[in-house]
Amino acid sequence: MLLTSCGKKGPDGEKKTAQKSEDDFLDKDAKPDERKYLLAAKPFFIAIANRKYPDAYALLSTHARARMSFNQFTPAEEQATFQQYESNPYTNVTAEQFAYLMQYVEAARGAPRAPKMLSVFSTDPDVLNRRSREQFGAMDSMFAIGAMPDWIPAAIRRASLRGQIHTELSPQELERVAAQQGVTVEALRKSEDFDPYFNLKVILVEENGLLKVGYFEFLLPSMMD
Repeated sequence: MLLTSCGKKGPDGEKKTAQKSEDDFLDKDAKPDERKYLLAAKPFFIAIANRKYPDAYALLSTHARARMSFNQFTPAEEQATFQQYESNPYTNVTAEQFAYLMQYVEAARGAPRAPKMLSVFSTDPDVLNRRSREQFGAMDSMFAIGAMPDWIPAAIRRASLRGQIHTELSPQELERVAAQQGVTVEALRKSEDFDPYFNLKVILVEENGLLKVGYFEFLLPSMMD
């Protein structure tokens, strides 16, 4: 598990998330025309970070609710298992089912506690639809939309955003990570490098004139973050 720090400590050694305002986690270097996408995705990120999963579900487009793969929540490491999940998706997902699936994210990544960052990755229609002919076009599309189904119309895809959400590990997971690093749980908590989080990829679509979450993926931290 990759754990990096982006917070401040209080006198008791506990990590404090450095966030001055509700918009503090939004990319400050975003281009003017990207700002609307950050603002459109922000409520979904905040709802997930606050563990208000019914609120997050309400922000999903009809396309996002129509089909969800278990890979969107905890992607399989084995290709065969990944394809099996893709071949057997959940359909017409309800708010209750979405909240249930989020339990797997929490079990694998920790319980969300605060937004960390959010930025626009791409607004290029070719990248958002796997048709870029640039040298690294295929890789850009992989980072931008992941396993987003092709049946979601190309004409409604507007932007891909990538963000991170701070998490709180369970006591069992804390013990596992501490043992893995050869330190005590107390020492792990006080470490400046300890700040667990997960990645969240969101693709916005335009539905009935409104920007909504058309697809999403919860991902582990990586060296490329």
